Formats: sequence, C-alpha cells, structure tokens
Amino acid sequence: MSFKSIFLQAEEKEQSTEEKQKGDEVCEGRSTANNGFKSYPTTVKTFENDTVLLPCYVEDLDNVQTRVRWWRDGILLADSGEPRHVPPERVRMYSNRSLEVSQVRRNDTGEYVCQASRPAPWGHATQVHEIEVMYPPSVHPIPESGKLEVNLGEEVDMACVAKGVPVPIVSWRNKDGEIPFLYDRSRLRFHAESPSDAGRYTCVANNDVGEPATATIDLYVRYKPRIEMTKTWLHAPAGIRVQLHCGVTAWPEATVEWYFNNRSVKYSSRIVKHNAGSDHSLVIRNVRTTDYGFYLCRASNSLGITEAAVELSGIANPAVFKKTSSHSLSKTSYNFVWEVHSYNPIVQYEFRFRKYVNGVPGQWHKLYIPSGSDGNSFIHTYSFKLTGLEEATHYEALVLSKNRYGWSKPSEIIRFATEGAPDKDHYITNAIQEDKIEPAVQLASMSQHSPLDTSDSSESSFAQVKVITIITMIFILYIFNVNFCKL
Repeated sequence: MSFKSIFLQAEEKEQSTEEKQKGDEVCEGRSTANNGFKSYPTTVKTFENDTVLLPCYVEDLDNVQTRVRWWRDGILLADSGEPRHVPPERVRMYSNRSLEVSQVRRNDTGEYVCQASRPAPWGHATQVHEIEVMYPPSVHPIPESGKLEVNLGEEVDMACVAKGVPVPIVSWRNKDGEIPFLYDRSRLRFHAESPSDAGRYTCVANNDVGEPATATIDLYVRYKPRIEMTKTWLHAPAGIRVQLHCGVTAWPEATVEWYFNNRSVKYSSRIVKHNAGSDHSLVIRNVRTTDYGFYLCRASNSLGITEAAVELSGIANPAVFKKTSSHSLSKTSYNFVWEVHSYNPIVQYEFRFRKYVNGVPGQWHKLYIPSGSDGNSFIHTYSFKLTGLEEATHYEALVLSKNRYGWSKPSEIIRFATEGAPDKDHYITNAIQEDKIEPAVQLASMSQHSPLDTSDSSESSFAQVKVITIITMIFILYIFNVNFCKL
C-alpha cells in the first residue's frame, strides 16, 4: 500500500439543509490546503479483497460539536449525526470518523470525501481521499472477430482496447517479432504493401499486476494470384513419367487449371492434376511425342487471372562447359569439355567462338561437329580441341546440341584465353545450366575425338585455311613417299 500526499483547502458556506444539497457541498469544499484537518489527503493503492482505512481527523473535534459525513460520487456513505443512517455493505465509520472499506472490489476505485460541519467560527471543511484498486490487465481486439481482410496496397487499421489498474501499456508483435514504435499505443496502422504482411498480430497489455493479457488479430491480404515456375522448359523422352510444377500463391485461394496448346487439358489416368498447398502440378505418365508443346498454368480468383507456361520437349538440355577440364594446350589452342543431358542420342554439335578484344566481341565463327555418341547414356560428354587461335588473346565460346527432335538452346557463354593473355585466370567463367535435370544414370566415359578444324563455306577463317594447308602438304608428302618406294 502506497500513499500520495495532496494538500487541499476547504471553504464552504453555511448550509441550512443537510442531505438536499449534499452533492454541491462535496464539490464546493475541495481546495488546496489542509485547513481544519489533522489528517492529509491520501491515494491508497490496494488489491482486490483488501481492507482500506481512510482517515478523517478534524481539529478540536473533542471540544467542538462537529458532524462528519462521508460521500462518494454524491452518495452519502456514513453520517455521524444520523445514527439511523445505514451505510452500504462493506462500509463503516469508526468513532474517530475514519472510514473503512472492506473486501474492496474494482468498482470501489474512486474519490471519497470526508466533510466536517462545525459551528462558527470554524465552518465547513472537506478532505478528499482516493482508493485505487489495482487489478491485472484485460484486452479485447478491434475488430472483435479477431479477423481483418484488406486488399493489397490498402491501409490496415487494427486496435486493442486494454483495461486494468494501473493503465496497461500496450505493445504489438507478429511473426517477425516485436513491432517497434516511437511510443506505446493501442492502435496499429500501416499499408499492406506485400502479401507477406498477412498473418497473426498479437497485442500485449501489461501493467505489472498479474500476468500480461493478449489478444490476436489475423490479417488476410487479398491479392491477385502470383505464379512461380521452377522450370519453364523440361526435357523428357517418350515413355517416361514427368511432373510439371506451378507454384501459386493468392488470397482468396486461387482455382488452377492446365491448358495444352490453348486447350483445356483432358485429365485421365495417364494425365493427372495434383495439388499440395501452393504447389500445383501436372503428372504425365508414359510421355508421348504428341505431349510435346507448351503447357499453360492458369490461376484465378476474384481479383484476377495469372498465367505462366512451361514447355515439354524432346530436345537436349543446354550444354554445360566443364571448367575444371577445359584448359589451354598451347599458345594457339584450347581444349574444351562439355556435358549434355539428353535421353536421345546427340547427332551433332554446333560450336561457336569469337575474339573478345577490349571488351568488344567480334564475329561468331561456327564449327559443326559430329557427336560420335553411341546413344546409350543420358549424359553425353564431349572433348574438343580448338586450334589456330591467336596468341595472348581473349575469346568467347558456346555450343548447341542436336538430337532427333532438333537443336537445343545455346549453352551459356564461356570466356577463355590463350597463354599470355592478361588476367586469364580471372577471365574464364563457367556456364551454369538454367534448367538442369539431375542425371538418372552414371556419368558416361569421356569421348575422345580428333581435333576438328573445318567450318561451313560461309564462315571460313584463317585458322581453318592453315589447317587445310598442313593436311594437303602431309598428303603430298605421303604420295611422294609411296612413289619413291616403288622406284
């Protein structure tokens, strides 16, 4: 129990009636000094079921005929001059004019006025005491349902009404932790800028009396469907099982349908639609060549429609250069090793290269290379040596692969350099396959091939002319040697 001293002054006029003007007497008697009292105004902080004693010690009480009455909110609680007055339950006045309130309750909180009526020259005097019944906090949310829906971009406005003595301090938290404020407040306002703003918001009311009270509000952010495709292109041979994935998020929940070549997919025991949370997928068993094409994932709700496509194809995956195996063999040559994932045999490669001088790329040169693959592996690895390059020069290269279904997409560009080029080690980069399919079999043995230094007639180069000249000279020497031996 703690006390707070407040100095009051009392001045009242003589009153001819006692109970008729009781409310006015209470209000008019409050002042800043303690005239006429030995006791001092107090604020009693207590807990429920405690007993509180409020003093009212009037000066010269023993020698002067003084009448003491206690009031609260204009209601007479006790009267020393009226023995027949019955005080309210749990309230009684002692002979020394102190007032006892027992088993205090929350609604006992308030001001209690002791009023002393004395003959002249003393006159009337009042003294105000206060009881503050402390109790743990309680809180309820606004909206009371504990649910709030807004559209993406709209303002979120939620609140918590807290009660308790002392007045509780309100704080907020969500899935990311406590929400910082410059000051404590019961109202939370912000704009829903992202679907991730949705979730549960909890307000906590605490006044250090008992346990903190909490209330929750679940926020739902309405927005048009959003689609995330893990792969936009998928390699699959005839006869296997494939699964096309379409990640959909939306509120309200979206309806998802699949389309093939602009027509609704006809679901069957072979083509089945699946849904697991936000993952919507289309399973195709025993793929046929007629299944190749573009599949459209269409998601719709009351706010709109979103679409995304994925292609199912029999062409090979883009080639991937193996950086650890690719290296310079001499000042004018470079060895490349690449890897291709394809269920069907690779028929041919198209190798492209160009000079890269001072950050400016030159013209592409093409070489068409028979694969020599036996077609028994899903992983096709090829080693190729490019000769006739310029010394100390930077280059770029890429490769495409061809199987029975056509040419693949080009690999990512690899930058390389012949010996003596500046910063060669930092210049080489390895291509990263965009839609990589994990191999289902062991990596095939590397195929070793003789250097191929021919190109199509439309794009001949100095290096190719040089190689042809060397081969011609070797052939002439061979013929000469045979004829010489016959002699």
